[in-house]
Formats: sequence, C-alpha cells, structure tokens
Amino acid sequence: MELSRLSKIKIAVIGDLICDKYVIGNVERISPEAPVPVVRVEKEKYFLGGASNVAINLKRLGCEVFLFGVLGSDTCGKRLANMIKKEGINTEDLIVLDDRPTTMKTRVVAHSQQIVRFDKEKILRLDKKYSKEMVKKVTEYGVNAVIVSDYGKGVVTQHLIEGLTNIEGLFVSVDPKVNNADIYRNVDIITPNTKEAKLMSGVEIDSFKNGLELAARKIIKTSNARYLLITRGEKGMTLFDKEGKVYHQSSRAKDVYDVTGAGDTVIAVLTAAVASGFDIKQAVKISNTAAGIVVGKMGTASISIEEIENSL
Repeated sequence: MELSRLSKIKIAVIGDLICDKYVIGNVERISPEAPVPVVRVEKEKYFLGGASNVAINLKRLGCEVFLFGVLGSDTCGKRLANMIKKEGINTEDLIVLDDRPTTMKTRVVAHSQQIVRFDKEKILRLDKKYSKEMVKKVTEYGVNAVIVSDYGKGVVTQHLIEGLTNIEGLFVSVDPKVNNADIYRNVDIITPNTKEAKLMSGVEIDSFKNGLELAARKIIKTSNARYLLITRGEKGMTLFDKEGKVYHQSSRAKDVYDVTGAGDTVIAVLTAAVASGFDIKQAVKISNTAAGIVVGKMGTASISIEEIENSL
C-alpha cells in the first residue's frame, strides 16, 4: 500500500479537547489512614487527549490539520495550547471561554497498572454561534474530510452535525458518545466500540450472530450513516454498510499496554485513508494495524506511516 498518499490531504478535527495527565510511581505499602495503596510519585507526564489526540495522530501521518475545540481560560488550557503548538498544529481556531475549565483526566499508575483516575471538567453545551463559525471555516479551508471527536463535553451538537453534513462532498466521520447517539444523522461513518454499540442500539451483544449484527443494523437505520465500524478490542473490528455487507478484520495487537486513545488512532487513520483514496475495506485494514501498534504504548499515543508500513 502506498501510504505516503496520507500526507497529501487536509483534514479538520472538531471536538472535545482533553489534557491527559499521568502520575507515575510505585506502591510499597497500604495507607494507615484507609485501605488504599500509597503511591510514591516518581514522575508526571502530560499528553494530548480527545480531539487533540486525533489531531496529533493526523499530523504525524503528515496530514495538514485544522483543529477546532474549546479551552478554559486557565493554566491547564494554556498548557494544552502550548502542547498543541509544539506539535506544529495551528491553535488559531481554538475557542477560549471563561465559563468552563479545560478538561483534564488524571491517571495514577503504579507498576504499569492504573490505580485510579479523576477528572476535572464542566459539561456545557456550546452556543450554536460557535458551531456556525466552525462549519464556515471548514468550508473555507476546503478540507478533504472532517473528524468529529465527541467526548460528551458539549462541543458536538446537532447543529454542528447538520452543518457539516450539508457541506457537499465532505466525508464526515464520528467517534461517538452514547448520550449524543440521536444527533449523528447522515454522516459517512460512526466508530463505536462494542459497549457503545450496545448502549446506542439497546441490543445485548455477546457475539457476531448474537447481537452484534442486529445492533449494527439498528444504528445504521436510525442514523442513516453510510458505514458503521464497531471496534471490538482483541476480537478486531467489524464494518457494516447500508447495503447489508459485512467486513471483519482480526486484531493485530501483540502486546496490550494501554488502550487509552486507541479509538482516536482508529478514526484518524481510517479517515485519512479514505480521504486519500483508499477504499473503505483498505482503510479498515490500515486503521486496524495502527490500533494494534498504539495499544502497545503508554498514554494517548500516535504513530507514523513508517510504523504502519512495517507492521503491514
């Protein structure tokens, strides 16, 4: 596969920006104050999460990236903006608001195991005037595709989805949040994991024949999406289309270290592949390979074209 094609496209990413913080250390004893481990902190690391992780995945594939989202006017927001700039991604289209903190997810890790996670966030629906501005700029930039990275923090709204799907010829992919399942109408592809597919469809899923296919058909019918890609962890991923066709790709993961952000990698690589001319089955194969690589890294990680080519 000629993956260098991926570096010649323009993609917009719209969604919730998240700062992922890792507090890493060792556990040597249980606290005398409560039955909890005492973590001796050795280091702290910060990663781009949410929509910003999707953007960095695209950037490292060589794509031209336009990132849209919301930051709080706080220290965390400034840190996240600086991290995005260091990756060579323009921050001019990011909106800074005083009514919410920048979303931060802090994970405490000891001996390669996550002990606890705590989140700092405030969920507020974004005013539709900002959605209009985003849609207008996406049109002006003439991008090949747009990725909607929905983490349920308020940036992704029905008004935004309607505006994007009304842009002629624009490929729209959505990494969904269950609570917003009813707004993803007429997009090109939705990429839930198995749990999300179950909640979006209301169908219990045990296997392909026992629930998965029925759940997929219900989601496609409700959303009118062209494709649905269900990511299934160690079972790989399965693609469904409106015509009833099914395509399965087995997992390529060898060592699973951290699944954080794997969905960001899948939708970034998948969308870039489709936008650069690969057919949907080829795009699924490429994104599945990318996911198998990224789960072997700690934190919200990204990959390069060379890594994917070597694995393929």
